[in-house]
Amino acid sequence: MSWVEMKVRGLREEAEGILGLELCPLNDDGLPFSWTPGAHVDLQLGSGLVRQYSLTNLAEEGCLRLAIKREPDSRGGSQWLHEQLRLGSRMQVGVPRNLFALAPGTAPVVLLAAGIGVTPLLAMYRACRAQQRPVHLYYFSRSRAQSAFLDELRTQPDVSLFSGLSSVEIALRLPALLANRQPDSLLYSCGPAGFMDCVFESARAVGWPSEVLYREHFQTHLQAPEHAAANQAQRVQLWLAKSGKQVAVNSGETLVAAAARVGVEITTSCGMGMCGACMTRVVSGEVDHHDQYLSDAERASGEWIMPCVSSCSSNALVLDL
Repeated sequence: MSWVEMKVRGLREEAEGILGLELCPLNDDGLPFSWTPGAHVDLQLGSGLVRQYSLTNLAEEGCLRLAIKREPDSRGGSQWLHEQLRLGSRMQVGVPRNLFALAPGTAPVVLLAAGIGVTPLLAMYRACRAQQRPVHLYYFSRSRAQSAFLDELRTQPDVSLFSGLSSVEIALRLPALLANRQPDSLLYSCGPAGFMDCVFESARAVGWPSEVLYREHFQTHLQAPEHAAANQAQRVQLWLAKSGKQVAVNSGETLVAAAARVGVEITTSCGMGMCGACMTRVVSGEVDHHDQYLSDAERASGEWIMPCVSSCSSNALVLDL
């Protein structure tokens, strides 16, 4: 993964428990990359962690804007950002990636967000507005105090805000909100898994075809695949080509953990084969894929592996590490 050093130019409270973060280049040469709505970036945190956060703004603005919710069960990421960041701090930022891209064109767009799931959808909303593309954002939150970006959104005619509703009340409201679909409309949803499931069920019930429904799969609360590499029964000999090291991967051990035992650190983040942070080139060996990141073509090529969850169906695996 490519990293770019950037500095913190802005910090603000977007809402209760939500930190607004603005990152900019170290000089005035402009951003060295671009992105499309729905993209996210990896951040290297001072605690040694790597975490992903959605970009809320458009690339033309010349900076990165993120909104990070302080999670009560944080594994160290959101807590570190809320407590340790200061204006002027420098951070290593990964080149933006997009696993949740807004389809180009002029088709009407319906956006449904819950909680901090509004972040990638806000970028989509802003892009549609800039393009004068028909759009409507439905934003559900626990309370007004915990609703981010209210100053911008509360006065917009194409935004509907809902706060304080229970999951049952949301489920009862969704069919009416999703009825009367315009031809060619696309639907994007982001939020807790239960919310997105409910959105899709409601949409299908009122006639939305499955092929126009999109959801953000990149969620830290999702569970790892049931048949991840940590559950493998076969012992695999792992060879690390660049390092000149080898190690036997024990039953129940991930490739990442095995490599670490011989001093080779593989950058990881989600640990669930979803974010792409640990994507590694395969020199030889038959990969047993369990990720949700690689495309079918990439899996078929045998050139790449997500070692946090995937394993090997042959006796030996050689990685370009």
